[in-house]
Amino acid sequence: MALSRLLFPLFGLLSLLSCAGAAADAQNGGVQQPEAPHLPQTFMVEFSENEDIEAFYRALAAANVRAVPRLNMTYTLFKGTSFRLGDSVDASTALANIAELPMVKKVWPVTLSQALPVTPEAKAGEPLSAAPPALLKRQSSNGTYSPHVMTQVDKLRAKGITGKGIHVGVVDTGIDYKHPALGGCFGPGCLVTTGYDFVDGDADPMDPCEGHGTHVAGIIAAQPNPWGFTGAAPGVTLGAYRANSCAGTVPDDRLVAAFNRAFDDGCDIINFSGVLPWSWSEHPTSVAVQRIVDKGVPCVAAMGNMNEANTGLFTAGSPAVGRGVAGIANVINTETPAFLTAATYSVDGQTDAKPFGWRAGNPAFPALDLPVFAISNSSQVTNDACLPLPSDTPDLSNVLVLVRESPRSAANSCTDRDQVSNLADRGAKYVMWYSTTVNTKKIDASFPARLQGVGMVPSTVGEEWLGLLNGGHRVTAHIANTSSAMQFLYSPKNPLGGLVAPHSAWGLNWELEVKPQFAAPGENILSTYLLSKGGYTVLSGTSMASPMVSAAYALLMQARGKLDPATLQSLLSATAKPTLWFDETKTYNVLAPVAQQGAGLIQVDAAASATTILSVSNLAFNDTDHLVRNATFSIKNTGSQEVTYQLGHVKATTVYSSTESFLTNPVGFRLGAFPPATADNWATLGFSASTVRVPAGGSATVIVTPTPPAGLDAGRLPVYGGYISINGSNGEALSLPYAGVAASMRSVPVLYQPDDIMTFLGTWDEFGIYPAPANTTFTIPRPTGPPNQDMEPPREIAFPLAVVTRKIGSALTRLDLIPLEVAAPVNTSVVLGVEIVGSLERYPIQYYPDGSPDNVFTGLLADGRVVPEGRYQFIMRALKVFGNREKVEDYDVVKLPPFILKYSS
Repeated sequence: MALSRLLFPLFGLLSLLSCAGAAADAQNGGVQQPEAPHLPQTFMVEFSENEDIEAFYRALAAANVRAVPRLNMTYTLFKGTSFRLGDSVDASTALANIAELPMVKKVWPVTLSQALPVTPEAKAGEPLSAAPPALLKRQSSNGTYSPHVMTQVDKLRAKGITGKGIHVGVVDTGIDYKHPALGGCFGPGCLVTTGYDFVDGDADPMDPCEGHGTHVAGIIAAQPNPWGFTGAAPGVTLGAYRANSCAGTVPDDRLVAAFNRAFDDGCDIINFSGVLPWSWSEHPTSVAVQRIVDKGVPCVAAMGNMNEANTGLFTAGSPAVGRGVAGIANVINTETPAFLTAATYSVDGQTDAKPFGWRAGNPAFPALDLPVFAISNSSQVTNDACLPLPSDTPDLSNVLVLVRESPRSAANSCTDRDQVSNLADRGAKYVMWYSTTVNTKKIDASFPARLQGVGMVPSTVGEEWLGLLNGGHRVTAHIANTSSAMQFLYSPKNPLGGLVAPHSAWGLNWELEVKPQFAAPGENILSTYLLSKGGYTVLSGTSMASPMVSAAYALLMQARGKLDPATLQSLLSATAKPTLWFDETKTYNVLAPVAQQGAGLIQVDAAASATTILSVSNLAFNDTDHLVRNATFSIKNTGSQEVTYQLGHVKATTVYSSTESFLTNPVGFRLGAFPPATADNWATLGFSASTVRVPAGGSATVIVTPTPPAGLDAGRLPVYGGYISINGSNGEALSLPYAGVAASMRSVPVLYQPDDIMTFLGTWDEFGIYPAPANTTFTIPRPTGPPNQDMEPPREIAFPLAVVTRKIGSALTRLDLIPLEVAAPVNTSVVLGVEIVGSLERYPIQYYPDGSPDNVFTGLLADGRVVPEGRYQFIMRALKVFGNREKVEDYDVVKLPPFILKYSS
């Protein structure tokens, strides 16, 4: 991407607070895209060619701009620096001057994001034992380890393909390279050969606290270990680049530096199992990775997880949304590995006790031998112990109470805490839940602290016990103290295996490019973990799917050579296996949306052996205003015989982005939560030829003419997609995904119009944010200079706030101040047809995601001027998707009620 000398203004916004944030949260189904806060006074610049850092800081000193350097970012593909301006420096004026320096190509604010997309449930799981217990059930190395079977990694491994000679960079939390399954050392001759710690600023890339990067590294390259699995590409070497802090946060200057350092260190593939909440390919991390891809190094990035930061379509983040970057979705593992604590039970006092496994809760069981007592005699009960127990219930203090997990649904709000309370009322001390599935979870009964021990067994164990009890048998559980009990690996089959995980974030990006590219197993993945926390664990998320694809790239590069990223991506895409649509409650006999799964589940052996290469990995048909009426791709036959290809069309699920129509209800329109509503309407495709003959070594071009689906509610922003099937006479069955939007993106409103919930003139106090009536008088201290941006303005002062919620992303957002009645002379200008005094601090803003910020006005404008007392009005203008920045009509506009500004001093 060509870079111009352009200033990207400040992004920093105050935290989402109280009623405004809570209201937006409720409106969006309880999940909200978080703002990425700007680090106060902190920026990143890129230099023109042949410029250096010393010259830049000399220029700042000459202009009397105080700045503290952060990072020296001198790399092959990026030459620049990041820095922090002094607290008293007027950032707007300083940045305007910096942007005019001949040596400066571009300026970005440095934003801080929570970048690790691990599902909260998996993240809360306990670390596991590093030693193999006596009752170990091993994962079979290479042959039947389920993620490898699902992706055909096992087939390449059987051929001796291990990724040997490929160097994979892992940009993450570092790697615990002392782990025996990760080589035990760092440097030449080790598994982890290169790296750098950008958090502490030293050459030791140890993962000291988080474990995320260590888990990712094991998915790629774990060596044989006591648990019997290996990484998908154990022959590679790794580079460890620590950019994420122990809290999982990362500023984007560190990421840009880490990506470039990995490239300069010779990494053949770069993996980032994180996501920043920017769905535009112009974000600096996306730009950095796109350059690396353009130089021949594939980059793989997680799409993100919807139950952390996203709410539906168009919510994938950077750098996965970058052009050429492989954005990865998450598929459910066909097995559900879990580490359970070993125990035994006996029937009718017999001495031949039988083993079972349970998952410790909080509090954990002490050593005990107790008879099992079931609350219900039915294994299908949905409200076990959800109501107060009958008065004739026996004393439960001297038994192990067996209770069924309460399945949550719209009709059943019963929680674990409800069950705990009702059981404790009857004297229960020790309770064993049995799951509704083969999975287990950690029961937390620590609050209120009324039980002395809790745990969970899989459904199979609970149902076995219940059957024995119903048959009149006596079941006694023998549980050792948790701290001394052995663990074993339990890996039951998962009937949902192979389907896209419901929390996997969706594309498209705001440029309507196809995202994700493809998918890999990321749900319930066993891998390495910090030695200090047990050495191994099971985690879930697109974080785990991404390194599986990076490992597949390594295998593919060893098998076929280091082809360019576009060709490698095309091979994996064309041979991937699309999966059926699963809405978390039901599987349908139609393929899942392309915006959710991309090309589908990767099949790396098919990609390694394919002799047919498609020129592209997908087709983006855009929206109705910019419909690509004739898309082209070529079919290249690299085999030794002529091949005849039959072209066909396979439909995928069409989904609505919004729960409301912006045509009939523009105020209610918003991006919807999972699962989206679907429509039984699909695109049709015309081909220049349905049969194509390609000679050995030759190629042929195919023209595709799409007709978007008819009869849809365009106001709900429908996203359609499907697959072009390409079946060769040589036995190869390939597919090419496509996607488009059956609506005009330029017509979609960006901003909520004024109301008392999402968009309003507001004020605050220490308890929250509140709407303010029109013509409210705000008496505030007169600003005396640039504010201390490390601190929020004091809540005891009722400042005016502009609370304006964005429904969708915008490439350019302005928040300006209109003078209505001003006592003193004031300079004004006309911008987009409106006379304004100026912009509020931090505006205008480029490439914003959706969200709900509150903008505090302290009397200070972005250019450092203090406005005089008077009557004013806030106006926000957000450029519509594909809008022209110079056209007034291409902006969505919100004018808030007028207010009166006075100064107390």
